[in-house]
Amino acid sequence: MSSWFRKENSLTVNQKQRLLSSLENGMIQASQQYKGYSKIGEVLHLQGPHISLKALSTAIGHLQRRHPVLRSRLQINREKTNSYFLEEDDMLQLRIREIPRKRADHMILWRQEWREREKETTVIGQGLAEFWLLQDPDDDNDDNSPREIVVICEHSVCDACSLSTVLDELLIALSDDNNNMFTSSLNWPETMEAAIQRSLSIFGKVTTLTRFILGAIYLRATNRRAIARIPVANVDFPLTDMPDHCHTETCYAVLNKEETQKLVEKCRQEGVTVTSAISTAILCSASMLVNCNEGQSTALHFYNVADTRRRYVPPIPNHDLSFHVSGMMPFIIPTEDISMSSEGMWQLAKAYGHHMKRCIDGGQILALGIIIGKIFKKLFGPPSFDELPTVSISSWGVLPFHEQYGRWKLIGMTPFLNMVRGLNPYITIQTVNGILTIMCVGNDPIIPLRIVEKLLDSTMQKLYQMIGD
Repeated sequence: MSSWFRKENSLTVNQKQRLLSSLENGMIQASQQYKGYSKIGEVLHLQGPHISLKALSTAIGHLQRRHPVLRSRLQINREKTNSYFLEEDDMLQLRIREIPRKRADHMILWRQEWREREKETTVIGQGLAEFWLLQDPDDDNDDNSPREIVVICEHSVCDACSLSTVLDELLIALSDDNNNMFTSSLNWPETMEAAIQRSLSIFGKVTTLTRFILGAIYLRATNRRAIARIPVANVDFPLTDMPDHCHTETCYAVLNKEETQKLVEKCRQEGVTVTSAISTAILCSASMLVNCNEGQSTALHFYNVADTRRRYVPPIPNHDLSFHVSGMMPFIIPTEDISMSSEGMWQLAKAYGHHMKRCIDGGQILALGIIIGKIFKKLFGPPSFDELPTVSISSWGVLPFHEQYGRWKLIGMTPFLNMVRGLNPYITIQTVNGILTIMCVGNDPIIPLRIVEKLLDSTMQKLYQMIGD
């Protein structure tokens, strides 16, 4: 345990190299070992004139000039087992795939391409991100056609906030709106572990972590009910072989601007956050899907992923391309206590929000961040349902995009993930230019697509019920 409080040595070997932290190493190792597991991507849906490969390449070059991670190659650290480092190379050219498609396929072809390529792993000695450009060659002379730019990145070196911020910068570079941004380089981004170390004193670390551990022990001692589970399929292969036999299935639901604004206003009236309201709708939906054996008491366990950037002193800006994600203790409620009435759901949303506030005020986000690298190493053991929550939720918040970038209009942004080793549904919530999107991810055939769709469809029904009443 003493290692949790030990100050992390500088990860910068020299100006051109940076060692990965314990958590970052674990995530890269998982990605390498489990066929790209946890890789993250975003699709920019644009409307406007033809985008040339040269123009996109130039814009990406601007990003590389600004972000050291994007001009770095992934290298193996020969001095330590399962350890990696980033090495800057000003000559590195990130992979750009130009994918022709028909206009009618602009909403589906990128998904088909991702399905075919999601298990590709980052090649040692190459960059950690790649880009795709999809458009119809027949629309080259049409200035009002749909186009897609896709980015795929190792999750160990980015999170939703930083990846979205960098894609906002990409569109700025593509439209030549503010090239002054790209005249100089940012410094190597700070790791989550290092940021927590500098934000807390030794006494602060001890008290924060002690409070967290005691809280976890109390939670375990006072919650003896079995964890309610979303139904999983019986498969004819061991769970250790999931990356070989499974693929990620994803479905999306969207609230338009008017519906999103109505939800925001309703949440203000009720005194809850949008995240708490949506999480409640998911809770209610999950309660109708979970397996319930007669005579067995179960409880729903909902785990919230949490951004750590604004918890530091001082905070870390979103433009630092790095992973700053932790969590908090799960929200637990007996399955039979879930109310399906609108009034009951808003009361549950308040209880959910109170739980999150108590966790945040108790320093749980930073406490878990101190030890998350150690916890992540458990991923390399046999997969187990024992401690797994019913559902995991990540709120990406309001992302930093604009509606217009020069001649291109941003219609929307669609996220995606590689979850080929996931054992429970994973849900994200985001708002881009006033449009709220919910993504629900499952690992098929362990969690079949029909279950993922049913969970999301029911969530939207509950959300509309909450908004409408």
